[in-house]
Amino acid sequence: MKKAGFIKIFSCMTVLSFAVFTLVSCDDKREPGVVHANQPCMKLYYDKPATEWMTSALPIGNGELGAMFFGTVDKERIQFNEKTLWSGSPDKRGSYRNFGDVYLAFPGHNSYTNYSRELNIDDATGRVIYKTDDIQYTREYFASYPDKVIVMRISAPDKRQALDFFVNLADANDGATVVTEDGIIIKGELDLISYEAQLRILNKGGLLTPEKEQIAVHDAYEALILLTAGTNYDISANDYTGETAEQLHERLSKRIADASAKTYDELKTNHLNDYRSKYGRVKLDLGVPMPDMTTDALVRSGRENSYLDILYFQYGRYLMLASSRGMNLPNNLQGIWNDSNTPAWQSDIHTNINIQMNYWPAENTNLSECHLPFLNYVATEALRENGSFRQVAAKENLRGWAVRTQSTIFGHTDWNINRPANAWYCMHLWQHYAYTNDVDFLREKAFPVLKSACEYWFDRLKEDENGRLVAPDEWSPEQGPWEDGTAYARQLIWELFDNTLSAAKIINADASFVAELTEKIEKSDCGLEIGTWGQIKEWKQDSGNLDTLGNRHRHLSQLIALYPGNQISYLRDKSFADAAKKTLESRGDEGTGWSRAWKIACWARLFDGDRAHKLLKQALNYTEMTSLSMESQYGGVYANLLDAHPPFQIDGNFGATAGIAEMLVQSNPGFIHLLPALPSAWPTGSFEGLKTVGSFTLNLSWANGRPVDCSILSGAGNICSLYDASGQIDRVIDESGNPVHFDKTEEGVISFATVKGGEYRLSFH
Repeated sequence: MKKAGFIKIFSCMTVLSFAVFTLVSCDDKREPGVVHANQPCMKLYYDKPATEWMTSALPIGNGELGAMFFGTVDKERIQFNEKTLWSGSPDKRGSYRNFGDVYLAFPGHNSYTNYSRELNIDDATGRVIYKTDDIQYTREYFASYPDKVIVMRISAPDKRQALDFFVNLADANDGATVVTEDGIIIKGELDLISYEAQLRILNKGGLLTPEKEQIAVHDAYEALILLTAGTNYDISANDYTGETAEQLHERLSKRIADASAKTYDELKTNHLNDYRSKYGRVKLDLGVPMPDMTTDALVRSGRENSYLDILYFQYGRYLMLASSRGMNLPNNLQGIWNDSNTPAWQSDIHTNINIQMNYWPAENTNLSECHLPFLNYVATEALRENGSFRQVAAKENLRGWAVRTQSTIFGHTDWNINRPANAWYCMHLWQHYAYTNDVDFLREKAFPVLKSACEYWFDRLKEDENGRLVAPDEWSPEQGPWEDGTAYARQLIWELFDNTLSAAKIINADASFVAELTEKIEKSDCGLEIGTWGQIKEWKQDSGNLDTLGNRHRHLSQLIALYPGNQISYLRDKSFADAAKKTLESRGDEGTGWSRAWKIACWARLFDGDRAHKLLKQALNYTEMTSLSMESQYGGVYANLLDAHPPFQIDGNFGATAGIAEMLVQSNPGFIHLLPALPSAWPTGSFEGLKTVGSFTLNLSWANGRPVDCSILSGAGNICSLYDASGQIDRVIDESGNPVHFDKTEEGVISFATVKGGEYRLSFH
């Protein structure tokens, strides 16, 4: 494969340093500064209650504990989940489970006016407001990461003794229920684990009356309801359980007691300080205000409004924070939200793109710590002695580890073997290092996993008729024959070898392993071949009926090298980039929700912003289909902006967020490319806080499609390289206003030295 001489990979990277930007609420104003993004208020807003869990209820979560609230007036439902509530075991598939529901019944509230329901993602808080008998009632919901509880406040601010309602905690499984003086507990057992949830009511005014299965609240003017839940699951334990049921009870009891000792204001402040410090790192401004219409109306009839682009981008970041924090366990096909004990595909950890897509926006949208639950899960399972990942390899008499298509939190992996997924998982481990420059993470966590995956392929690869190493008997998800040397396998293995070799050099790995790896990569087939109709070939054998023009399949397996890989670019080799374009055109612009999201990123990598934007609008196609369908017309989003495969799959949300970031800045070739795929629909705008390879954090404003001002924070003191073929960059200054010398190559890449923690500003002609 030909490479232009100016392409290089960042090296000699050091520890990450985040730039934290203060969050601005919808009503706050900040002093003007360099590259200030005036992002409008980010809010999902509705004028009626939700009618269906999947399509209209709204999600909250703290990374482990999640809930969906409906906003029904006379009988509110808050359905909740906890990340580790699974049936099954290491030897039995099982599924992710619905934990239960909190029901709040309000007698006499059947008739109401002035209704509003919202999820404000700037502060990760849900609200329901309405009037009954001229009394305004307010409900507020948030899931606190610091205090590990879901907080529900019910109030009638202008009328004392107005609250009369009933609270019920319903188990979605077969456990026992205990009602106490001020709370309800449910507990039980599944195949392997014990589970428990505790609810506590703290009333202001009035009194609480325990009944058989519920608690009545009488004559209060405010009630605070706290909910926590957990299991005795422990990923580090050999049998995946780390506590007895009694110890679990003690842990949850202490948690809810600690939260109960705090006021609502204290709980809310803890939540906001934690959430805003992460969510507020990134802002996007496209010069549009929040429209005066509900979110469901916006998706149905206002889809071309650029506010929806910003909202969908930030919604993905919100869902990441809400579903991937805390324990060393990734989110799943539905994040952490699931109301069924028989969910589609068991709501599992799916390996043939879905779990990977869930984490595409983690690094470039400045939520690196949200990547760690997935990365630590991979490291734990890949290196677990006699664990199922290693057993997959051992059954083939190979070293290392591999996975099948479906996986559970107990290490169980089954259905179709998906060997190249080990290389895809490793891509994430390397990417975390590339963005954070955390050498300790690379040495201690990532490299042992990368090395073990390489050893699997050292043992499995075979030579083809040309003496090139290829993977035998592989697939191209989820279609076609199994044959030697599919592009999917070859491209992923090449990325694995290339990344591992870079990692080995950085940490001075064992010389014998480096020598073997070097030999293998020199003989490896990188998986890039141009077929008879100008496409990137999906299968090595081009028999005419395998790789056809007009194949509209949802997977783009032969384009791994374009995205999320790094081999195909117009700045590397035009012929392969043109072939990738031909392939994308053949696949078309339709597809299920996550498929459209993948295409956004692919077109962005080909620097076609208008096509990427078209796919973004396609991804925002409104649908109400909730049953399983592969038909393109049903792919898109629901009224609550959750992605529809259908049914609901959260990967499309995350994939779209990552794709939008790729439209604004790219750094995969080894240098930063500003506005590489800016669509004509976004002629003017700004962003704050996007991250790049090399641990750089960028703020950028543009007008008439061209950069106007850019500031760069160096998190590691690397050389900063930027693509500037058109010669727009006029000068670079440091934070003291001193000019910074930069060099420029013939190909248009400028480079300048930075210091760790230093801020640099670019000005443009």
